[in-house]
Amino acid sequence: MRRVDDTTKETLKKVAYDETQERSASFLATDWEVIDTHSATEALEILPIKMALQKYAWLGELMFTLVPEEKDEYVKKVASSDVLLGYFIRVKAGEKVALPVYTCYMINSDQFTQCTHNIIIAEEGSELHLISGCAANAHVTAGQHLGVTEYFIKENATVTSTMIHSWGKEVEVYPRSAAQVGKHAKFVSNYVALGSVKALQMDPLAIIEEGGLGEFYSVVYAPEDSTLDIGSTVILDGNGASAEIISRVVSNGGKVTTRGKIIGRHPNGRGSMACNGLLLSNTGYIHAIPELVGEDPRLELSHEASVGMISKDELAYLMASGIEEEKAKSLIIEGFLDLKIPLLPEYLQKQINAIIKETKDFETL
Repeated sequence: MRRVDDTTKETLKKVAYDETQERSASFLATDWEVIDTHSATEALEILPIKMALQKYAWLGELMFTLVPEEKDEYVKKVASSDVLLGYFIRVKAGEKVALPVYTCYMINSDQFTQCTHNIIIAEEGSELHLISGCAANAHVTAGQHLGVTEYFIKENATVTSTMIHSWGKEVEVYPRSAAQVGKHAKFVSNYVALGSVKALQMDPLAIIEEGGLGEFYSVVYAPEDSTLDIGSTVILDGNGASAEIISRVVSNGGKVTTRGKIIGRHPNGRGSMACNGLLLSNTGYIHAIPELVGEDPRLELSHEASVGMISKDELAYLMASGIEEEKAKSLIIEGFLDLKIPLLPEYLQKQINAIIKETKDFETL
């Protein structure tokens, strides 16, 4: 990888992109420039999307099949961009890739609009752990990131995708992603956003075929002056398909709409969702919108949602133990956001916990 300055390295570490961490493959891009793309194993292929389109004629026909070009103004802008930025990942059939693939997009120029398109293919019986970081460098005050990601997860394959965001107070972010999850395949999507952002809007889609599983976990902290509209939509499109959506949201003055939607179309489908929100001030809000749509009487769908404030009893207990009030509040928030994510490597769970603990916005409580 081309050398980057120390400030950039620190920004990358905030989204778990650490060049010293062992990995199976890497992709790093700043603004429009690809800084690094390489694979350390023959079990998978990773290429800039422009090179992949030149190598595989069929890839062009695959793009925008899960996320249609006409979906909204942001996808249209990605589709019409003069610069083609993105990555292509293909895990070969039957290959179990033990080490994760690390990818990262960084906005490095002020007022820059970054458009990206990624394609991930996990062939039959393969396994992949993808860790995607997105960030604005320390000197960037404003910008926009528009991203399209399409996952094609074949029969009996497993993909775990962990996305970690760290933006700036005037950065707007509009990710658009969708996953086709094949028979008896598994897709686990983890999302972590703990820093400042002006606006974030996303609603990833997963279409689950027979016997497949989709799981969505999100950990979000919304500081003052931020507006977040986040959610997940899952279509149980086969007999015995199942899904789970779990989110933890903290608003410290931010305006948050958190959504979850599970659509069941076939028998023996199971789906559940749970959204828990914590309000730290009266200048923001959390609006939880859970939706269940059952189209077969042999489905089992459920949801729960809660929004509240820091427990006075819990705060009093910590303060009675000799902990100062502000520190006690921070500990309660850390504990609330410490969502144990299944299939997440222990070292990455520790990284996420460290990011939660070190988030500077907590100091404003």
